Amino acid sequence: MSTRRNGGGFAWGPYLLVLLCAAAGLALIPFGVEPWVSGVVLGGSLVLGAALRLVISDEQAHGLKVRSRKTDVLVLATLGAALVAGSLSLLLPLHRT
Repeated sequence: MSTRRNGGGFAWGPYLLVLLCAAAGLALIPFGVEPWVSGVVLGGSLVLGAALRLVISDEQAHGLKVRSRKTDVLVLATLGAALVAGSLSLLLPLHRT
């Protein structure tokens, strides 16, 4: 799998993968799935973005590259983990009804 330097082709693949996963999480909402499922999918897409940013080169990162690799991974992983944890917290029984 090669990348083109002119900004097209496979180089945008990781960004598009994360974008499609996030879109899938949002697309679940109108179908009446439990709210925590969409949150887990969205958070998982951010964690996926962090993992991809960690392992791919800067030339292949394109849309995932905003700041330094360390900052990008830290921000994406933290936000993704917080979203997953917050979504899963919806499953906790807070009171008896």
